[in-house]
Amino acid sequence: MKVLNYYADSWRRYRDFQGRSSRSAYWWPFLIHPIVFFVLGGIFGAIFGIDTDEWGPEAIYGIAYILPSIALGVRRLHDVGRSGKWLWIGLTGIGCLPLLYWFLQPSFAETSDWGDAAATAGRDEQKPPQKPGDIIR
Repeated sequence: MKVLNYYADSWRRYRDFQGRSSRSAYWWPFLIHPIVFFVLGGIFGAIFGIDTDEWGPEAIYGIAYILPSIALGVRRLHDVGRSGKWLWIGLTGIGCLPLLYWFLQPSFAETSDWGDAAATAGRDEQKPPQKPGDIIR
């Protein structure tokens, strides 16, 4: 149930623009959000008879999730050693490509201005080998 913990954590840390978030802490909420959006639309559409061209509570959920998703994106950029200001290039359209590349990168192994790498690397991603004896061949 780690997946649901990541999703709940994205809501809990909606005001945290200073920390770091690992790769899986970013991608699991990113993948769960559309599922929740469509399930809400289906449930309320069936209960209240909302047509497909009408917006229901799923629109409120989508708007409410904007701030947590921005905070999550900023923390993910911090985790790969980038400033959260780089999130602005996503507004250009073509800027989504470097953002996607950075979001797919493993955690930055060193301590940075945004926190210690051990805070994210130890949770769900394997740490890189520290010495030659750590590598199993």
